[in-house]
Amino acid sequence: MSQNDSQKIRIILTLNEEEFFGLKTLPKADFLEIRLDQFRSEKDAPEKILQKIKDLNAPCVFTYRQPEDSSLKSLGNWNMENIAPLLSALESGKHYIDLELDKDNPVFNGIDEDRFGIIRSVHSFSGIPDYEELLFFLRPVTEEFLATVKSGLPFQRIFKIAALPKNEQESKDFQDSALKLSKLCAKQNIPIGFCGILMGESGKEFRIFPERIGSQFTYCCLGEPKAPGQVDLETLLSKRK
Repeated sequence: MSQNDSQKIRIILTLNEEEFFGLKTLPKADFLEIRLDQFRSEKDAPEKILQKIKDLNAPCVFTYRQPEDSSLKSLGNWNMENIAPLLSALESGKHYIDLELDKDNPVFNGIDEDRFGIIRSVHSFSGIPDYEELLFFLRPVTEEFLATVKSGLPFQRIFKIAALPKNEQESKDFQDSALKLSKLCAKQNIPIGFCGILMGESGKEFRIFPERIGSQFTYCCLGEPKAPGQVDLETLLSKRK
């Protein structure tokens, strides 16, 4: 990976069921985030999602947010059994799975991690974890064994931290911590991608210009925000011109 490529900002577009199936063409985003908790889980849902991904030829991030880690109400009841037909049929080396570091991820139990890039994520809606706590979460990601796999992904592992500050000082603390974490991720023998998200109004600037806090990824929405402070894709692209 070249230095320029590692510094490129990737845009991840978060979609609910209605938005995803309403797409006619692939939006100007690097990945579509399929928020499975925002999709109904009928018997034919995996087949429908898979067909739409193929029609769009879309690289995706698959996420299942548990209720305490989302401001949105879940629409479907996904589990290891009903998601398996979808994940097993996806093209290897093209998509990411989001696994939360601080809790179990039963929906994704048993997946073949070599077929996917993995986003290791932490979410805090009750203030900013201090730098030492963030280092604690990063440590197991740096120690993971990464098999040599053929992949078109920018990173095989991404460390993602999203936090909602209680005040201006916490916002500043997060900005400092994110810059330090970004440098640590880049220094690994196999570089780890870094995604830092400052939720809420104070973080909107860094969703549009994530590189200002060392983040190589940013999440945006198509319609209504899916997280506090999320901006829409059109605004993001316009501001970044």
